[in-house]
Formats: sequence, C-alpha cells, structure tokens
Amino acid sequence: MLAQSLLDVYPGFATSAAEVRSLLKAQYPNREDISSDELLRTMEDLLELQSTTPGKLPCTLLVFDELQQFIGEDSQRTSQVQEVVEACSSRFGSRLLFIATGQAAIQATPQLQKLQGRFIVRVTLTDSDVEQVVREVVLRKDPTKTAPLQDVLNKASGEINRELAGTKIGPRPTDNARLVSDYPLLPVRNRFWESILRSVDSLGTAGQLRTQLRIVHDAVKEIADSPIGTVVAGDVIYTHLKADMLQSSVLLRDMATTIEKLDDDTPDGKMRSRLCAATFLIGKLPVDDGATTGIRATIATLADLLVEDVTDVSANAALRQSIPQLLQSLVESGTLMQVGDEYRLQTRESAEWETDFQRRRARIRADDSRIASERAHEFRSAFTTALKGITLTQGLSKTPRKYDIHFGPDSPPVSTGNVPIWIRDGWMVNEKTVHEDAQAAGVDSPIVFVFLPQQDSDALKDALASYAAANETLTSRPAPTAPEGIEAKRAMESKRQIEESKRNVLIASIVNNARVYQGGGNEIAQGSLQASVKTAIEAALERLFPRFKDVDHPSWSTVISRAIQGAADALLAVGYNGDVDKYPACQEVRTFIGGPGKKGSEIRKHFMGAGYGWPQEAVDGVLLCLVASGFVRAAKNSQPINVKQITVQQIGLTDFYSEGITVSSSQRIVVRKLITDMGLQVKPGEEADAIPMVLKHLAELAAGAGGDAPLPERLSTDLIEHLQSMSGNEQFVAVYERRDELFNSYNAWTQARDKIAQRQPGWRMLERLLVHASILPIAEEMIPQVTAIKDSRALLEDPDPVSPLLNKVAAALRTELQKARERLIEAQERELRALEASQEWQSLAEGDRQRMLYQNALGPVSRLTIGTDEELLATLDATPLAAWEDKIAAPPGRVKKVREETAKLLSPKVVRIPIPQVTLKSVEEVDAYLAALRAEMIKQIEAGNPVMI
Repeated sequence: MLAQSLLDVYPGFATSAAEVRSLLKAQYPNREDISSDELLRTMEDLLELQSTTPGKLPCTLLVFDELQQFIGEDSQRTSQVQEVVEACSSRFGSRLLFIATGQAAIQATPQLQKLQGRFIVRVTLTDSDVEQVVREVVLRKDPTKTAPLQDVLNKASGEINRELAGTKIGPRPTDNARLVSDYPLLPVRNRFWESILRSVDSLGTAGQLRTQLRIVHDAVKEIADSPIGTVVAGDVIYTHLKADMLQSSVLLRDMATTIEKLDDDTPDGKMRSRLCAATFLIGKLPVDDGATTGIRATIATLADLLVEDVTDVSANAALRQSIPQLLQSLVESGTLMQVGDEYRLQTRESAEWETDFQRRRARIRADDSRIASERAHEFRSAFTTALKGITLTQGLSKTPRKYDIHFGPDSPPVSTGNVPIWIRDGWMVNEKTVHEDAQAAGVDSPIVFVFLPQQDSDALKDALASYAAANETLTSRPAPTAPEGIEAKRAMESKRQIEESKRNVLIASIVNNARVYQGGGNEIAQGSLQASVKTAIEAALERLFPRFKDVDHPSWSTVISRAIQGAADALLAVGYNGDVDKYPACQEVRTFIGGPGKKGSEIRKHFMGAGYGWPQEAVDGVLLCLVASGFVRAAKNSQPINVKQITVQQIGLTDFYSEGITVSSSQRIVVRKLITDMGLQVKPGEEADAIPMVLKHLAELAAGAGGDAPLPERLSTDLIEHLQSMSGNEQFVAVYERRDELFNSYNAWTQARDKIAQRQPGWRMLERLLVHASILPIAEEMIPQVTAIKDSRALLEDPDPVSPLLNKVAAALRTELQKARERLIEAQERELRALEASQEWQSLAEGDRQRMLYQNALGPVSRLTIGTDEELLATLDATPLAAWEDKIAAPPGRVKKVREETAKLLSPKVVRIPIPQVTLKSVEEVDAYLAALRAEMIKQIEAGNPVMI
C-alpha cells in the first residue's frame, strides 16, 4: 500500500511497486542495534520537538516499569541499562530523570546491585503501602454509604470478633478503624490471606501489588451484587492461587483434583470442597515457634473462615452445626484424617504414613514398661526445667550449694555433699507412702521428699504413645523425594508437634501439682513448685551441714593471706582472739589429721562434705593457721616445709601431721638465741623454720673440721643426723634440750675449720715443691718428716709443723735455680764472644744481628721470679730443674744456626753441604768417603757457590 501510494504521488519515483519496496529497503535497512550517539541524537530530536522554548530541552521523566523482570539474571542487559542511563545523564544532565520499578529492593539481587550508583534515591513500598493502594483502588466506598455500612457491621460485631479468636492473627483493637475501609474483606481474613501468600509464595509473586490487587478485585467482584453484610470468605484465595500453586508444586495435582471433584453442584458437595480447600491452606501455614500463627484446622477455625454473611445469625449457626458432620464424612471416606481436634488432607502417601503411625502407636501403648520409661524421662526433664534458675548459697560466706535429683524406689545417699531430692510418682507409690517415709526419716534428715500425683493417666499414656509413634515413624521411614511423600512427612511432623504439646501440658500439670515434704513429714507449700523446693532445700542445708556455723564468715581469704605471712593472730579476721588450738574448727581439723597425718585433699574432702560443708577457704585457712602456730607440720615429697612455702594451689598435694608436743615461748627465746650465737639470723616466730638450716650448717662444719691425712679424722655427726631425722615440734624441743652440746660442737668445729683453712694451703705447697726438689739432697732430709706429719695426722698441732719444712725446701730450690741461671748465662756468653770475633758477623748491620739473636733465643737471660712460694712454684712448673740442663746445652747449637743464617745473608748462593752420618771400618772406606765429600765441594765451588759445612 505504501509503495503504491508513493507511485501515485510521484509517478517518476520508480517503474513499479516492487522497485519502490526495494528502494525503501535499501534506504532504510533493518537495524539490530543502534549506538549510544544515535540514541542520544534521536532523543534530543524528539525532546526539541516537545520544547516550547527554542534551544532549551523540557524537563523529562522516563519510567522503566518492572526493570527487575526485564533484567532478570542477564548481566548483559544490566550493562546496557547502566550504559544508557550514564550516557543520558551525561548528555542531558538534570533535564532528564529516570525512574525504575521492581518487585525487590535494588540491593536484593547481584544484577540490581550493579545499578545502585545510578539509582541513588530509593523508595520502598511497605505492607501498609500495599494495603493503602488496595483500599484506594478496589475497596474505596461512597462516602454517603459508609454510615449505614458501619451500622450493619456494628450489629454483626459478635460474629466478626469471634473469628480466629485466640490466634496470633485474631481480632485486634485496631481492627475497628479498618473495618469499613476494608469491607467486604474482614481484617482477620486479610491477615489470614497475607500469611497464606507468604507461605505459598515460591514464585515470588505474592508480594507484587498487582497480584494482591487482582485477588482482592476478583474476590470483591464475585460478591458485588450481594446484600450488605456479605463478606469475602477466607477460602476464596484458594481458587485464585490454585494455578500458581499447581505450577510451583505447592499444591499437588491429585490433591487439587480431589478437592475439585468434591464439588458435585450440591450444597453439601460445595461445602465439602471448600472445607478441604481451607484445610489445605491452613496446612501450609508455618508451625515453627517463631513464625506460627496459632491457626489449626479445627471445626471452629474452619467455620470462622467459611462464614459469608456476618449478619445472618441463623445461617451461620446452621453452617457451624453442619460442618462436624461434613468433616466426619470426609474422614470416613479417607479424604481427611483427624489428629486430635485437627483435620488434615490425606493422600495415598499420607495414608501409608498414618497406617504406619497407628501400628506403632498401638504397639507402644501396649508396652507398659516403655510407657513407664517414657513417663519417667519426661518427669525428670520437666522437674529439672521447673527447678532451673534456683541458685543456692548458705550463710554469711555465701557458700554455693547444689542439689541432686533422684528418681526411683530406693532412698538416695546423703553423703555426696549435695541436698538429695527424692522424687516418686503416683504410678510408683501412693502419697501416703511418701508422707510416711518423710516422717520416718526424722527431722534431722536432709532429704527433700517430692510426690507427683497420678492424674490424667489415660490421656498421658495416649500422648506419650502418640509422640513416640510419630517420632519413630519419622525417623524410621526413608526421606521422601516426591511431593506427595514430602506432604505426608510434613503432616506427620505436625502430628508429632501436636502430641508433644499435649504431652508437655499434661506433664507440666502433674509437676505443678507436686507435693513437697521435709524430713519429719512437714509439707512445704509456697505457692509454686520452685519456691516450695527451694524453701525445703534451704532448710535441708542446715540438716546436711550442722557444723557449717563453726566457720561461717566471709573473711577467710584474709585469714589465708595473713597465715601465709606467718601471722600468729590471723584468726582475728574472723573474730577469734584466743589460742589457735582452742578455736573449735582448729580442734576438729587437728583431731581429724591425727599422728599418722592426712593429705590436704583428704582434709578438704572431709570438711567440705556432709556434716560440715565448710567452704574451701575456711578449710585452707584453718590448716594454715595450725601450721603457722606449730600445732600442725607440713611436708611435701617427705620434705618439711614452712607455712610461707605453702600456696593455696599446693595444699591438696601437701601432707599434714598433727604435733603431739607443744613449744613454749621461753623455749622459742632460747633456741632463737642459740641460732643467733651461731651467726645466723632468725625472726621471732620463725625459729622452727630455721632449725633445719642450723642443723645443715653444723653438719657442714663437722665435715670441714676433718678429712684425709694429714687432717684429723672426720668428726662424728650422729647427734646432728638424729636431730635431722625429727621434724616439727619434736625436733624443736630436742634442739632445745641439746643446745649446750650443739653450741660447744659449733665452737670446736668452727676453730678446726678455720685452722684447716689456714694450714692446708702450706701443706699442699710443701707437697708440690718437694716433688721439684726430689733430685736435690734436701729431699732425703724432708721426706721422712713429711711422712711423719701425714701418718700422725698432725697438721693442726701446735706449733705449726709445716712452716719450717716449707721454708727449707723453698730456700734450697731458690738456690738451685739461681745456680742454673748463672751457668746458662756463662755458656751463652762464651758462644757469643766467639761469634763476635768472626768477620762475617761484624759485616752485618746491628739491626740484623739483634734480630737473629732474639730469633734464636740468644738474647739476655730472663730474671727469675721466685720471690714468693707461689712464684717459685709457678717458675718450677714452667721449667723444672731437669729442664735447665737442656737450656744450658743449647747455646752452641743456636750460635751455629746464627752463623749459617749470617752466611746466607752475606752470600745468597752459599750452599750448605751436609756431612753424611756413616760407619767407616777401613782406611779405604775413609779415603772413599772423603773423596766423595771433596768432589761435592769442588763441584759447588766451580759453579761459583760458596760452600758451608
């Protein structure tokens, strides 16, 4: 048509219509894409056409509706959108504004996140925004009709306010303000729909405004011609979501077919179909504690959702009366299954699960021993939960306490250090027996008696069996993968949760009605189980720990600190100012320790346990005070330790022994003086700790007062060893009794030690010098005298026998050394005089002569350092007398070497001909030897080399 029109207007444009079409195609080819510049030029041309001011573009708004759906997960489209927006913003600036819409926030998907830098102003629609749009678009009322509508709804408030009462989405005080604006959709049903939409929204369309608008519009349209008072039924949403739920497999096709076939165009058939649809929707609501709505598919709930006219009281009553019969027929036909008062849709798969459940339930319910075990387990768990939060402390010291829960027919032990709570139930014994046992235990018994009454036996048995059967069914069957199996598993999980809730309610009721008795039969009733048991435990603590009051004070940590420092009055911190051994707790501990002694851990266990219940700080404080005062001694690894060496961490590993002997103040003063007289320092109160050090010092003195010959024989230390074998107060008193003997020994041993220190160095010097003098005549004179001193151990006798002998030997050695030095000087000077007479030597420079003399040890002979005995010994050790003979014989050889070096220095080509060492036996051999030596000399001389032999 276009080609022909062009030819009619311009006949010469082409020869035929076909040629026109070819020309148009050539001039305007199809374009797969356009460049950014082409886009911008085109947009600018269009905007200029819309402008009323030449040269100025109009302010323009571009809306990208459903940009999220357009982009999807396509990163290329994201880049294209970003490129277009950036190019337009750069070209047109603030004259052009972009708006994009979508169903999710811009940061919700990875592709949208890339656009955050371009779309910086974000407007999020909330649920209230969606509701407002629905009210304004679909539910808007004629203002002249609102007052009559309000009157009608006010009269029907009874029916409206009963809907889903008691659930989390039930009627609220704020509903009245929305009742007219939301009509014909009741606020409760609106919240029900919102919960359903969130639960079945696998495609992400439930939150879309258009989806909610469509559902509300279609639902309202269906009843638009109905009289005022007609409301949108709660199950209507099933019809509108059916297709989406089938597509997303939220609704199984078999189940949808079953619901659809129930509607046989009869009133009852239609109602059965609606009941099943509503039951299905309720089954999709979450059951987790955090998200549950509290709605269950009961008769009352289903009736609330299916009411269609809130003003027709008689019709609604008839509806509520008919629903139980209709539900029962559905159960009998196998379409629904009943779980308590709740109904669920049943498929072939769920029927198999239900059959398995019923079989297991019957078996478990008939097993009395298992029911008893399950019941006892739940009682224990519930009782533990009921007492959770009880914190126990006793006395001023706030010592923490614990309790032990005991179930069973036998009485619990009372020696654990915890308050026993003996719990029995009415299935085991009757209340009279528990009361009589409490009376028989007596008023001193720390046991708390608890009786759980037997109530709702059959209901509890059913709940226990049903929960266990549901749990077994879920854990024993393989995990389903088909939608029908998954739905059946969800139904069984819901059944387990319901039965668990029933069981917990029954158990809680029994536990809350428990009776609590104190030993002696007195019942404790404080309004709640926890309060009653806590009161009984607090009273039982006084019975369990009757001696606790002996140490109940908050300042035992101060006692420990002061006792470790050795303070004798550490117990002042807990208000006691008497003798330590008279303090009741100290008497108890000392008696328990006894003579054989006890480990710190054993002492702690005893006094922290039944009968006492002392805090560990109190036990440790008492022990340390007894050790500090000398009434108990401590040892670790069999080695005595004082109180300052004990740490709290080591008390458990330390051995403690009760002292049978006490030490008086006067004895302490005397022993302290003894220690001071021996040159040792000791503080008042630390005498016992110093005694082992004193005995060790005496033993060391005794060891140093004798020894090997010529020292006197080693002294006996039997007394010291005897005292060291003792410990504690026994050792202290023994030292006091032998104090004179010990002090005399100290003086004698100290003198002997000092004399040994004075004379022993001279003896050792004599022995060493005598070795060097062994080649001298004086040795024959000295050796018998030295031997006599050693044999008779006479080193310490007076007058000193060593000094005269040492002086004689030292003098003889000094004389001998002087003589040897003089001989060495004489031999060296003789050889040097001959060297000085040679022409070659005189030809050398003075520096060369001195160098060669020192290199060949022909310099001045060193002076002897023999002024003291130590210097004499050092000189002899370096060069014994026998070595001096070698030194005296050395100068001729050294001078000969100097001559050779002189010849080499003067005549660099000089050849030294060695004289071969041979044995000659005849004249002929002598002549041959000399002829060979002469021939070698002539050979070197003819070669121009001087010869040295």
